[in-house]
Amino acid sequence: MSSYLGVPFINQVSTSFPKEDFVKTDFGSITVSGITYAAAVELSIDVPGSESSNIEVVLDNVRQEPDTAYTVHENSSSQPRILNFSETVPTGAVIYVIHKGVGPYNMTPPAGSIGSTQLAANLQTFTTDTFTGDGSATAYTLSETPANSNSIMVFVDGILQKVSTNYALANNVVTFTSAPDASADIEIKHMGGLRSHVRRGPDYIYDSFTGDGSDTTFTLSNTGVTTNNAFIFYNGICLKPTTDYSINTSTGVVTFTFAPTNTSEIMVRYQL
Repeated sequence: MSSYLGVPFINQVSTSFPKEDFVKTDFGSITVSGITYAAAVELSIDVPGSESSNIEVVLDNVRQEPDTAYTVHENSSSQPRILNFSETVPTGAVIYVIHKGVGPYNMTPPAGSIGSTQLAANLQTFTTDTFTGDGSATAYTLSETPANSNSIMVFVDGILQKVSTNYALANNVVTFTSAPDASADIEIKHMGGLRSHVRRGPDYIYDSFTGDGSDTTFTLSNTGVTTNNAFIFYNGICLKPTTDYSINTSTGVVTFTFAPTNTSEIMVRYQL
């Protein structure tokens, strides 16, 4: 399944072919993973697929033959940018390289140009699985396989369950540490709005704290989180942004409008 948001990251046909100029002194030995290229120079633009025919190389106004006169290899960052001649570059030689049909830019969708109608159906909503407890069953099979246990939120009778403490995830099976009561409403929400080829992403991050009856501030493990972009649960009850808490985006500090009681459980789920 191919699920891109906006324009895929691909090589775009350019209105002009980028050109790079070199002289003899630009060439020398380049060693990558124990392999030495003796007459080489590093280009500033990737050569797609390391295919030498994707560039045109001219030495002293004579077009060079791909694969025979020169080859292309990856640098230490796995970028296909090393141009290596099969023979020593002559003294005083002037060389230029033309990247054929590959522009030095990537297309980005204009701001506000992507709406729900442009997304595939499976990107538009969160999947929710629902079950009813019977007092004995502890394992429940989901309709999809989450990326990991932090990619779902599990509720029993409206109370958020704590990962590892109250349940575990293996593939697409949620197993509770104790069986939900008979007639208990079980709701499992798959988190994340964007899917990759296999599953949604990016994953939700999970932070937890314990109240002490006096502290009103708690620091998240990441900065860049806004008040309205985090789910905060107090003893399993979802709190209301701004009314019950605020988050300092720069510092990651969560400030409650009340002091969480001693030994109370605070769980925070958010994306970056």
